Amino acid sequence: MQISFSGKYALDPATFGINFEAIVDGSIVVCKVSTEALQDINPSDALGTAQDQFTSNRSAFERIAKEKIRNGKQAPIVITRADVLAWQIFQADAAPRPAEFRR
Repeated sequence: MQISFSGKYALDPATFGINFEAIVDGSIVVCKVSTEALQDINPSDALGTAQDQFTSNRSAFERIAKEKIRNGKQAPIVITRADVLAWQIFQADAAPRPAEFRR
């Protein structure tokens, strides 16, 4: 399965979230980021615009979308607060730790 991203995105006027495009095996798949997910991805910037929050954290949203697509989710791919929190936990678990904290 080939997954890439076109770089195109737009504010969703109905939800105030962001929609962006993934390209899966040559077909466009719409990915939708909820406003809560935009606010939670970087809480220190929760008051920024949706576009700013998306562009500052685009790679994280693309990784989340790619994982959901690989796991068989169908279009549209919806990225919620729960997805962001799970991604943050995974990132924290994968981060290098000082020797005294390693298992």
